[in-house]
Amino acid sequence: GMIRYVLGHFFNSFKVGKREQVGTIIGRDPYGNTYYELPAQPQLGKRRPTRWYNTAETGKDDVISKDLWAGFDSDLPSEWESWLRYRRDDPPTEDEVMQSLALAQMKKRNAAVLEEKRLEEMKAAGLDTAGPKPQDHEKTPYPKYAEFEVMPGEMEQQDKDKWEKHKNPYSKS
Repeated sequence: GMIRYVLGHFFNSFKVGKREQVGTIIGRDPYGNTYYELPAQPQLGKRRPTRWYNTAETGKDDVISKDLWAGFDSDLPSEWESWLRYRRDDPPTEDEVMQSLALAQMKKRNAAVLEEKRLEEMKAAGLDTAGPKPQDHEKTPYPKYAEFEVMPGEMEQQDKDKWEKHKNPYSKS
């Protein structure tokens, strides 16, 4: 009875590789990512469904629960990320995602207006409005030369801003 039950489940845990390999498409987001799910198969030892997505740029699978850094290099709406991480059972609707993105755009516009007001107030008070100076840990401990590679195969581009993707598109500065 009990020994057969335990041994049966033990041996079934080795059948995980026999699961179906093609998931069903659950949805897409405005960034072009496609989300998939394999349903749970408790008889094969899989109690939770497997969820992943293909990015629009690479078409490469990112399985959040297996790769610690999966998803950190692509744009994911927070609703889809919470679905991928099993924080919500049902996938988000397109209306939910669009409403969240519209709210984020409104916040960016409001933040740009507030930043402009702050800069005007600083100028009126005679304060320096230039950005912060590099801190000691941000300065390079060794010289950089334009004719040498920074990473193998990559020449450093002086005009490239590493924070360009994260800047507020509505700010004037």
